[in-house]
Amino acid sequence: MTVSTGPIEPAELIARIPDFEQALALYRRELAPDDFLDLSVAENVLVYEDSMQKMVFDDTRLLPEKYIHYISAYGDPKLREKVAVLLTKAFEAPVAPGDLFGTGGVGSALECLAFALQGPLLPGEAGPPPLKEGDAVLLPAPYWQGFNWSFEQRPKLKCVPVPLPTEGEGRFRLTLDAIKEEYYRYYRVNAEYPRLLALTNPHNPLGVNYGQPLLDEIYAWVLDETEMHVLSDEIYCHSQVDGGRVPFTSALALDAYDRAPERIHVVWGFAKDFGLSGFRTGFLVSRSGPVQRAMLGTKGIEEKKHPMSWFTPVDSLKHYVLRAILDTTVNGGGAELYTDYAMSRYRELLTASFEKVRDRLVQRGIEFVHTEGDNPAQFFWIDLTAYLGKRPPEGAATVTPLPFTRDGDVNEDELWLFNYLAGPAAEVALLPGETMHSPAPGYFRLCFTAYQPEVVCTAIDRVAQALGTLVTVG
Repeated sequence: MTVSTGPIEPAELIARIPDFEQALALYRRELAPDDFLDLSVAENVLVYEDSMQKMVFDDTRLLPEKYIHYISAYGDPKLREKVAVLLTKAFEAPVAPGDLFGTGGVGSALECLAFALQGPLLPGEAGPPPLKEGDAVLLPAPYWQGFNWSFEQRPKLKCVPVPLPTEGEGRFRLTLDAIKEEYYRYYRVNAEYPRLLALTNPHNPLGVNYGQPLLDEIYAWVLDETEMHVLSDEIYCHSQVDGGRVPFTSALALDAYDRAPERIHVVWGFAKDFGLSGFRTGFLVSRSGPVQRAMLGTKGIEEKKHPMSWFTPVDSLKHYVLRAILDTTVNGGGAELYTDYAMSRYRELLTASFEKVRDRLVQRGIEFVHTEGDNPAQFFWIDLTAYLGKRPPEGAATVTPLPFTRDGDVNEDELWLFNYLAGPAAEVALLPGETMHSPAPGYFRLCFTAYQPEVVCTAIDRVAQALGTLVTVG
């Protein structure tokens, strides 16, 4: 009888990770050369290095005794109150602590929502019929690949991309027509309508804010013509640069939310705006009866079930660190909350970093998808379509694929280009667009907050030099 032993070597572990971005993050930590720069991962070093370390954690004690004990899995009342205050400011719309539920990351919040929407309505409760396994989720594409894991792996929903146009004036622009086209196409093929629309606002990887007129149009159609819920992922809501022509508008600030709050749900977390990506703390905002029962538990209401956050908790350590961030005041005498200061300062840092990186991309002749005045969040959507199929003069044999890239669904030329840039030619990782369900190959996500702007500009120089050696073959 043979007993299997799990792998412990980094190369073996990385090869088992199906998520390209997560595999790259571990590769950078464990196996990459010292000069390797990973611009693929959605991380933000700007806030921690500027203020969080010195203003919060330098004065934070080692874990006090009260935080070694059990604590509410979805956030104790004081934590939920303070996060509600933070989000009320960010969303410019009231967030009630009782409608806010913490989880071990936004990915977990999405999964909890996907399960919860499959729960039954109580008699007289507002809302469309429950979702069921196999129901479709519409997602404007490209989109963050984590939606697939959160919605499909355990809740068994089905992610359906809504491809955005890749040419013309409407290039990578979301429209209601695009959503409707995929909604009705899916029905023609499957004899069932999609049941959930997932929007990311600001968008990942395009960075743009969806304007209020567009949101009003989309939400009105959803509420009037479909039985879909809407999930708005607003994890980048503070990631705004100066001079934007389209301000951020939360789903909670729309008239549609007043009409049907039980069908509109929002997630947010500390990973992106506050730069705590490895800390895994997210929040779900929902006024849906089935969702609230799933998050709070159901003893005495219906079939007895534990709160869903029990499986993915905001544990006592997360409570301690988040309370340190939320309770800290700056500028003397408790005059200003650190969170207010940090997000105001973050806007300055983000704007400066965006402008430096944008100017370097232009200077080095690297194309990217961006309209002047649009918000970038933390990203550039790099257009390397002109380099698809090109190779260095000495031939493709000089490129050795990274081990986790050998079995994937990425276009062959796009994957070759990724491996070429990640290898000795540049030692820079950009996230291939097709891992994010890009409608066309040749696009890559660059996260310009993953390092300080000077480092990102160095990476761009290396990428430009490597691209400059490629020639058309055949």
